[in-house]
Amino acid sequence: MKKKLNVFCILMLVVLAAEIVIGTVLHWDSFVEGWNEGAEGADLTEDVGGHPWWLFLIVAIIIVYFGIRSFISFVRFILNVNRNQVFVWENVHLLRWTGWGILIVLVTCVVYELFSNVPVDTVYMEYMDLAIFGVFNLIVSEVFAIGLKLKEEQDLTI
Repeated sequence: MKKKLNVFCILMLVVLAAEIVIGTVLHWDSFVEGWNEGAEGADLTEDVGGHPWWLFLIVAIIIVYFGIRSFISFVRFILNVNRNQVFVWENVHLLRWTGWGILIVLVTCVVYELFSNVPVDTVYMEYMDLAIFGVFNLIVSEVFAIGLKLKEEQDLTI
C-alpha cells in the first residue's frame, strides 16, 4: 500500500513540476521581452499589463509565496509517507496547506487575468487542472482526517 501511495505522490509531483516547466516555456518569450524592457530602464510609473506595477508586484508575491509553500508542504507529505508516517495529523495539515495554497494561487491568477481582459475560455483551459489538483488535495486531507478520527475512537473503545 505504501508503494502505491509513493508512486501516486511522485506522479502528482512530476505533473505539478511539468506544469511549472511547461508554463515557463510557453511564457518565456513574454518574460524575456519584459526583462529586456526592464534592462533598458523601464519607468516604474508605467502600468504592467494595464495594471499599476504595485498591483502586479503584490500578485506576484502572493503567487510565489503560496506556490512555494504548497510545493514544500507536498514534498514534506511525501517524505512523511516514506518514513511510514502515513496516518498522522501532520499529513492532514500538510495536505490542507497544499490544497488551500494551490487554490489561493489559482484564484489570484484567475482574478488578475480576468481583470486583464483575458478571455474566460483561455483562463479556464489554463487553470482547470490546477483547480482539480487543489480540490483533490483537500478531499484527500479530509479522508485522512476522518480516518484518524475513526482510529482515535477505536483506540478509546475496550
